[in-house]
Amino acid sequence: MRLAFAAVALACSGPALATGGISCRPVQGTGPTLHLVIGHAVAPSIVSVRMGDGVAYNSGNERMGSHGLAIARSWLDDRILWLDLADPNLTRFEGRLRAVFQPKVRGRPAVGTFVRNGRTWRVRCVEA
Repeated sequence: MRLAFAAVALACSGPALATGGISCRPVQGTGPTLHLVIGHAVAPSIVSVRMGDGVAYNSGNERMGSHGLAIARSWLDDRILWLDLADPNLTRFEGRLRAVFQPKVRGRPAVGTFVRNGRTWRVRCVEA
């Protein structure tokens, strides 16, 4: 009987999908903020992005009142965080994030730049 319950439980269970988040903000002053959802599977990947710069932008399922974004390219490993955002039709870039993780700094932030509409901000990204 126990074996039957174990077999049913095993058949009904799915893989555990772990996610995390990273938030990026300008080091000084105001500017665009990014909130990244990171999927942790075989390799970490950026699953979705929310950007705020006075207007709400979301990748994936847009919420009412927000504008669409697409993740054109991304790279995430132990050393670097790169992200290219585009409009939903992939016809123009909306922003480019280039950051390097600082493993010897408490909390292991990533520091770099975010470029949008011809303007560059120095940003700091931390796990959220």
